[in-house]
Amino acid sequence: MDLNEKIGIHLDQIKQLKGVENAVLTQRDGNPIQSAGVWFSKDEIFNVSAATSAIFNVGIHLHPYDLKYILIEGKKAKILIAPLNSPIHYSLNKILQQQGIFDNKHEYFIAITAQPNTNLGGIFLQTNECLKKIKTTLITSGESFKPPLIQFDDQRIQSIIEGFNIKENENLNFKISSFSLSLSENISLELRKILNNFSVAVPDLKYAYITIEGGFIASKILKTYSEPEDILDNTSAMSYSLFQTANRCAWLLKKMNAESILLDCENSFQFIYGVGNAIFCTEIGKSRQKLGLIRLILPQFSNKVKNLVKQATEIQDHRTFDIKTLLGELIIK
Repeated sequence: MDLNEKIGIHLDQIKQLKGVENAVLTQRDGNPIQSAGVWFSKDEIFNVSAATSAIFNVGIHLHPYDLKYILIEGKKAKILIAPLNSPIHYSLNKILQQQGIFDNKHEYFIAITAQPNTNLGGIFLQTNECLKKIKTTLITSGESFKPPLIQFDDQRIQSIIEGFNIKENENLNFKISSFSLSLSENISLELRKILNNFSVAVPDLKYAYITIEGGFIASKILKTYSEPEDILDNTSAMSYSLFQTANRCAWLLKKMNAESILLDCENSFQFIYGVGNAIFCTEIGKSRQKLGLIRLILPQFSNKVKNLVKQATEIQDHRTFDIKTLLGELIIK
């Protein structure tokens, strides 16, 4: 039995959990290595692997040393992404690195798709056990994954090129709106109140912010977070990008929108909630907060933020203007 077949057996143990649809071991660059479950087409395998790879890469950029897993939730499914070198298996990771089996500590990850009512506790436990077994298999075999490079013939290349052709559209829409949301003073004050109340309700809060389209922070609160402002701005932009990519992945898999993302780390939780044309993001320490309680509290505040963002969007919709009229007013007589 070769290495890939052994890996497939371990992944199949996750697939046996009630509600789990797919379990795939993927390389960081998006190449699927082994899977358990049913896919609809070859293209879907690579599309979903590429999308989960993008999510995984942003996740380890935000939390390079202590990311345990990423959980994406929507109405139709849950998507779990866990790095093969999960920090909870420190001793096994160390052996793999010493043997040179891991050239890059973030080279591989497992992506699991499950139905929305699936027991998360069971998935976490089984995934943890599966990761252990895969690492043990790698150590005892002394081998390493060598996924094949993707190659295209002339016909496939031509097909890709044709896919980039642009069709001329004669029905041009001259109505344009501003690049991002414009928040009134009243809405900005209300957002600030929500974040202040949230900081009181969550003792271990590190930071919380609302990010609008383009990755710009509309409102924020920093409690125990001491990073410079520019780093928080970068975190905001990356978190917004992560949510947008998760939306794409959720649509590819289940034709659904992502509602929330959880990044579970060694010492903290990072939550990202979609709130209309914006996101509500927060990082919370683990010392005094249980995950179950946080997951009960967060929707109350995210719904309030969502209502305010909706109000801002409705106001924005009435501020579109005709570019022809604008250019006409600029003509100097």
